[in-house]
Amino acid sequence: MKKTKILSVISTVALSLGTMIPVYAEDYSDEDAWYARCSQPQTDQAGVSACQGFQDYQEQKRQQLQENINSFNNDIASLKSDSAEIEALAKQQKELADSLTSQIQAKEESIQTIEKSIQDLVAQIEAKQAEIDEWDAQIKSRMQSEQTTIGTNIVIDLIMGSDNLNDMLRRISGVERITEDDQDQIEKLNELKAELELQKSEQERLENETKEQKAQLEEEREQVKQLEESYNKLVEEYQKQIADLQAKMRSAQADIASIRSFTISSGYTGSIEQVDGFINPISGGTISAGTWAYPGGGLHLGLDWAASIGTAVVAPASGVILYANNPAPTNGGYLGNWTGYPAGGGNTIEMLCNVGGTLYAVSFAHLSQNGFAVSAGQSVSQGQLLALTGNSGNSSGPHCHIEVYNLGSMSVEEAVNRFASTADFAWGTGWNSTATACGSGNTPCRERPEKFFG
Repeated sequence: MKKTKILSVISTVALSLGTMIPVYAEDYSDEDAWYARCSQPQTDQAGVSACQGFQDYQEQKRQQLQENINSFNNDIASLKSDSAEIEALAKQQKELADSLTSQIQAKEESIQTIEKSIQDLVAQIEAKQAEIDEWDAQIKSRMQSEQTTIGTNIVIDLIMGSDNLNDMLRRISGVERITEDDQDQIEKLNELKAELELQKSEQERLENETKEQKAQLEEEREQVKQLEESYNKLVEEYQKQIADLQAKMRSAQADIASIRSFTISSGYTGSIEQVDGFINPISGGTISAGTWAYPGGGLHLGLDWAASIGTAVVAPASGVILYANNPAPTNGGYLGNWTGYPAGGGNTIEMLCNVGGTLYAVSFAHLSQNGFAVSAGQSVSQGQLLALTGNSGNSSGPHCHIEVYNLGSMSVEEAVNRFASTADFAWGTGWNSTATACGSGNTPCRERPEKFFG
């Protein structure tokens, strides 16, 4: 599995806080490779020492991460009402959270590998012990046989004197045969015993490593909890202030040329199948923020449907795609990330549909970059896959932001031409007020998506 490389992130944050990462004898920057290597039994002392160094490196990094989390929390505690400052902190939090998530994932995989390695090592140790015992018995048996042939106590016999010269030569020859015949096997036996001792010590190291990594996992999960709690406070404060900034960003004159290839062309002559009613575009998940206001305060002009990344988003009605573009990473969202169109939308889709004889525009934001299934000008049927949920653009977590616009008696051709020339996702209703909510009789107007979905 490919993991985010977090060394550069940690180094950047650490240096910004005035801390330095120690210099190690080995280059541990390819953490995937080192986790894989050190989750296996080592065959020599150099490998053992290198893995002990990697363990020290991980502990140092974990301590630095906690220092960074503490600093992040201190910054939030002293936060002033400044959206730019909140965005900067949000970016730092994203880096910390990504680092921690990657670290936890790597540890979980490493623990599984180590536990399997220990099981294999136990079997190898038992087999090697049996082999050593067999060799040991064979050598002893041969030596006893030779001893019987040449006498029960060669040393004493030689000192006391043999019966004759031939007898002495026979006895000496027997000693030589023991030395020559068994010396190689004795040396191999000693090598096996040395390997066995290393394997036993590696079993102990791996067992200790498993215990330590499990303990670190608990600490890191607590760090995740700390980050989530502080980040939620950050998000709530940001949501109170974001309306004016978002309106400014999204009301800026669109560069039509830059998004032309993702926008429907004027002169569309196709028809749209009328359906009796909307269906939910997302199955499962929860409504995390309703239309007109966030739970903690702050203007919110749509419905936030929280769902895990990769959840299907389908067409709530038959229609035609007005805009579809996926320039942003699937899980790259953070507060102040203005990627996408409209600004901060990340990966977005806008579609036109006819429900019960009324023309509606429906937009979806913060989608996944992967699984994008439609393009501008494409006709879609109700229930057809459009995209997958993500966490892209100016987003604080995995969800899909949905807005619905009632276009009244506008014709399909008129609506297409208007969007093709303006690329206005808001259909003239703006981005900083609820005054254009449907109810006054004027159209286009903003509908509450909750009226149709949920």
